Amino acid sequence: MKKPGRGSKVMYTANAMPPEIQDYFGILFNNIKKYLPFFSEALTNNIINSCEIFSFKRNDIILDYGEICRHCYFCIGGMVTAKYLKDGTEKAKWFFTENDVITSVKSFFRQTASADKLIAKEPTICLAIPWEKLEDIYATHPEFNKVGRKLTEYYYELAEERAIWLNNTAEERYNLLFQEYPKLANRITDTELSSYLGISRQYLSKIKKQPRKKLP
Repeated sequence: MKKPGRGSKVMYTANAMPPEIQDYFGILFNNIKKYLPFFSEALTNNIINSCEIFSFKRNDIILDYGEICRHCYFCIGGMVTAKYLKDGTEKAKWFFTENDVITSVKSFFRQTASADKLIAKEPTICLAIPWEKLEDIYATHPEFNKVGRKLTEYYYELAEERAIWLNNTAEERYNLLFQEYPKLANRITDTELSSYLGISRQYLSKIKKQPRKKLP
């Protein structure tokens, strides 16, 4: 079996970026403006100079178990699955797509060994800021701390909502997943979807044959 790749770094010069890479940063800055509508040229340049760009092929490993998550990734395009081990079996934890911030939370913030594995499930492009450089941006540009706080609030709320889903049936969780995250439709394999829902592929097949129900 072919060993999974680890992706490759896309080289660029900040002072002479090709249009495609300029578009990547345009997407990132448009997302930042949701939380910080106006920010200085100095902050803009610091972010550009701090970022690295990674290209991942399908099934490339972004982060493996036991590694320290050194980067906070911003997904420009593609899909990434987060996995974890339970009783020696690999389980799907969550799915990230365009405009999502991707990281192993505890590993990145504490710079400790990761209990998660991050795998590109589609060809994926990410902008990534190393932990040390992100810390420097927070220290040098205090206004950027608002972005970090708002993003933390946003993802905490989403995680809390998904935690409540655990009280629902597998069928209800299946419907909620695609109701609340429609961009995941037709992008998750049955193996990973059944793993995430905690059901067999046979039962998943039965659920998929039923009309999707809109839930409150």
